[in-house]
Amino acid sequence: MAIPTNTTTYGKVIPPKSEREVTLKDRKLQGFKYPLEASPGNGYYSKQSGLGLVRSNLKALLRTQRGERFMLPDFGCDVRKFIFEPLDKTTFSLIKEDIEISIRKYLKIVNIEKLIVYERSGAEIEINLLCSLKDAQSTKIGVGVRL
Repeated sequence: MAIPTNTTTYGKVIPPKSEREVTLKDRKLQGFKYPLEASPGNGYYSKQSGLGLVRSNLKALLRTQRGERFMLPDFGCDVRKFIFEPLDKTTFSLIKEDIEISIRKYLKIVNIEKLIVYERSGAEIEINLLCSLKDAQSTKIGVGVRL
């Protein structure tokens, strides 16, 4: 007697995978609104969805130092380690590379259209990022962060 391939050794049927890729078209795409604040009326945290959530996630990724987030030690960008380095083309290209790697790993629904890193006054670095979503190419998201 042949055992069907979709059963365990105990005879239970394994259900088909119900995972699907998260896209903007998914109406269930929701998350916390950052910075965290209480939602008026119900006492829970405020929620966010759609483009606002993607923009918020991008800012959180850019502002988080690697090793800072519990259970995801590789989450974030190491931009702050470059603040006391000479701010030249080499440093800016290293920052861009670090940001691109982090976005490709943690925000797979985002395409980077334009990434500009430059020096503000003194040791302040500004990052301007223009992105689009993979499932909605006409939708552009702009994010600016100062460190």
